[in-house]
Amino acid sequence: MNKIKVGLFTPIDFKAKGNLKKYLRLESRVIDVLRKQGIEVIRGGDQFSKEDQLAWNTQLIHSHIKRIAQERPDALIINEVDWTLPYDSVDAVNFFQRERKDIARTIIFGYKTPEIPGLETGIAVDGGLREIGASYQFCYGAIDKDPQVLQELMNILQFCKRRSESKETVKSAIEKLSKQKYLAFGGMSLRIITGTADIEQWQKLFGISYEALDQSEIKVRALELVRWENRPGESDYKIVDNRVKKAVNFLYKKGHGKFDFSRKTLPSINKLVYQISLYYAALNICSEYGITFAGVKCQTEMTFHECSACFLTSFLNNDVGPEGEVKKVIPVACEADMNNALTQLWMHLLTGKPAGFGDFRDVEKDVLFIVNCGQHPPYFFGGPQEDSIKKLDRVEYMGQEEEHSPAGGSSVRGRTPAGYTMTIARLARENLRYYIVSTVIKTMDVSPKKHEVYGLSWPIIMGKPPISGDQLARVWPANHLAFAYGDLTPHLVEMAERLNIGYRIFDIKGRDYYKPS
Repeated sequence: MNKIKVGLFTPIDFKAKGNLKKYLRLESRVIDVLRKQGIEVIRGGDQFSKEDQLAWNTQLIHSHIKRIAQERPDALIINEVDWTLPYDSVDAVNFFQRERKDIARTIIFGYKTPEIPGLETGIAVDGGLREIGASYQFCYGAIDKDPQVLQELMNILQFCKRRSESKETVKSAIEKLSKQKYLAFGGMSLRIITGTADIEQWQKLFGISYEALDQSEIKVRALELVRWENRPGESDYKIVDNRVKKAVNFLYKKGHGKFDFSRKTLPSINKLVYQISLYYAALNICSEYGITFAGVKCQTEMTFHECSACFLTSFLNNDVGPEGEVKKVIPVACEADMNNALTQLWMHLLTGKPAGFGDFRDVEKDVLFIVNCGQHPPYFFGGPQEDSIKKLDRVEYMGQEEEHSPAGGSSVRGRTPAGYTMTIARLARENLRYYIVSTVIKTMDVSPKKHEVYGLSWPIIMGKPPISGDQLARVWPANHLAFAYGDLTPHLVEMAERLNIGYRIFDIKGRDYYKPS
């Protein structure tokens, strides 16, 4: 991480100018401590006469902030050394954003000592910013005497620095959002209301285009790729599409993956051949319609009458196809979950890598279990640096749970290995206004015996979040989530800020970053 650059703005009440010496001393305590930590401090009052080195009127507020803004700091600290006029601090934040023509990464710092009401002022400014929906972090204490206060502020500044460093990546992702097109294969699944979205709202907020087709169109296209003597997936067949032929040959005949035909729902390779043809049919449709992300209803029409769509969604999401060749990632959500698909898209645009769909299945002893009904991308069956083609060897193809998919079909089962940082996130709406919830987990080793608990044929991710399982369950806005390797929490805060939507994001240390929706 490069050196952190911080703008420090210190306002005072105009009535307190007689105590200027005391306030300059308190300000210097903060500056000295930060500089000892290697932080570059841009002081708003530098180059002003002594009596104007602290901002005691509107003209000085503008002058100090202008000086800070010119230096393009990673964060702006509003330094409350005593009682100040709260509106002055709110004005400073607003003026900084206008001067920079950019967002502010604001920290309110209240110097806490019984003799002065720095904490009280911080709370007052906190309320003022909250009223106008501005985001900020609030930290207070005797920074020169209490190491915990210093560590808290340093953690916030390091997060701000990571946000600042993500700026260009985030701006590029936002610019790309307006070029995206979503395809709904079918409508609402299982009456999951949080999976629906207002397409006009998507167009207004994100510039995203939309297309809808019935799931039956996938079957129609798939039957052009494989000819079946009788019922698809349950009779003899002839493959007429070379890609399907290559995939069957690569996965099954060359042994790239493990195959279990012991269950009623997958008694032979035939049903999997049908699922592979459905994948290539969906791929054809996405290409034809210019689709960049999608949702598939699956339940219950496909699971009751054809087969599960697990293979289709797993490999559309993946960076390598079933024929063993590198491909474009198309973020896809199960159960037609539009908001989860959009979250996956955000994460993919930020990383260029796959972002998976999962169920928020369980928290046990503060460990999160992400268990999906059969379709984590194979990319997550190994670490992010591993060869994605080799990860295909770890996929376990076995029959779906019969009560879930009586029409049969294979799941794409696997386990994410331990020791990796992974971001989980979910876009949702509160009173019909968008916000995003996110945190990170540290992945843990998954025993194969866990499949017997959560669904024999279903993939599993286990991970430890930086907050309690109870708190995570209480703040999570839906039963689904998106996941990706790496810590994307600074990026997601930065992206939500630039799109002017709310967020509730817990960083890798468990600190809560919040903006109202």
